[in-house]
Amino acid sequence: MIITLTTDFGASEYVGAMKGVILSIAPEARVVDITHGIRSFDIRHAAYVVKSVTPYFPKGSVHLVVVDPGVGTSRRGIVIETEDYYYVGPDNGVFTFVRGIERAVELRLKARSKTFHGRDVFAPVAARLAKGEDIASFGDEIEEIVRLPIEEAKLHGKAIVGEVLCVDAFGNVITNIEEPLLRKAKINYGDRIRVRIGGRELEMPFLESYGFARRGELLALVGSEGHLEIAVNQGNASERLSLKGGEKVEICAVC
Repeated sequence: MIITLTTDFGASEYVGAMKGVILSIAPEARVVDITHGIRSFDIRHAAYVVKSVTPYFPKGSVHLVVVDPGVGTSRRGIVIETEDYYYVGPDNGVFTFVRGIERAVELRLKARSKTFHGRDVFAPVAARLAKGEDIASFGDEIEEIVRLPIEEAKLHGKAIVGEVLCVDAFGNVITNIEEPLLRKAKINYGDRIRVRIGGRELEMPFLESYGFARRGELLALVGSEGHLEIAVNQGNASERLSLKGGEKVEICAVC
């Protein structure tokens, strides 16, 4: 059984504590680090990583996510069962893009600490799931989970209106505008596009990959998960444009 870890803990001892708990309960488990480089407290970034990475794992994997700025408050801890996977973590939006939920349970486990539910609640649950325990043993079933209020990107006339999903580890600004919508708007590689974002109006080339732009040049492209990104070749678009996630974005081809 595979247990994956996604956290904003960085290179800290907290990751080791969670792994110790998991392996004490389920020593046969394979623990795989997806990333501990989620931007601190950035639920949007975590939700995007869950969406874009977890589907590549074998069926039956347990995906443990701890990006938890509300730890110790009234926010719920949950475990989710889908046809293919289990997900464990805080019910704060990190599982926004998880679809096909068959059951979800609010965790009713006592924590030793108010500040480290990753170690005291979520890691033990993940380990017990890996050993075959049914999610019903962890608490009461719930009807809905918390999802971030992200509206679907839409075409308005010749412009596409969407929003920034998150910023990745390279500072690329990832939007919720996907490739089919770009084709519908007749935006093609090699075009120059106009982008309104973060109170700015910008023009940039729409290119196939980062390296087709000059070093330091701002560009737009479709990233590996099919989302439009605003990037800087060998630079940081988020820092240049002061963007963090949630900002409205509007794009159209330059006439």
